[in-house]
Amino acid sequence: MKANIIVRQTTEADYSAVYDLIKTAFETAGHKDGTEQDYAVDLRNGMGYLPELDLVAEVDGKLAGHIMFTKTYVTLPDGSKYDTLMVAPLSVLIEYRKMGIGSALMKEGFRIAERMDYTTAFLLGDPDYYRRFGYKLTQLYGIHHESFPAEYLMAKEIVPGALEGITGVIHM
Repeated sequence: MKANIIVRQTTEADYSAVYDLIKTAFETAGHKDGTEQDYAVDLRNGMGYLPELDLVAEVDGKLAGHIMFTKTYVTLPDGSKYDTLMVAPLSVLIEYRKMGIGSALMKEGFRIAERMDYTTAFLLGDPDYYRRFGYKLTQLYGIHHESFPAEYLMAKEIVPGALEGITGVIHM
């Protein structure tokens, strides 16, 4: 059965429900540290916050999923910065998984990001899950993080070829 999914921008009135949604969704996640909901609040209160890219998914009027893209950058070998996005966290309540909600959130985020002239996105996550959205390991591009494990650090070219010639350290 195909769900009627509505993806929209998160509003201030949603913040408490989104906090609970993230906490509940990550209780059943394979990779978690238990602070994902607090991390989302920190991102929302940070300098890289983009309200246009703080999205929720509704199914029959109930919040079922959430995603946030925030501004970050790659420090290039010459010290200059390449502006990009970081995706964190992507959350879907267990009862709504395998209905296309994560895909709907990711695709709408890519659409808005491209409209805002962002061409790439990075995340730390399960490669088996995120490959479906076109994410690849950052080491394939010559991009790394100072402490995050390379096997989970991934990049997506929202615009094909956007990471051509980009190497350095991603800041997340």
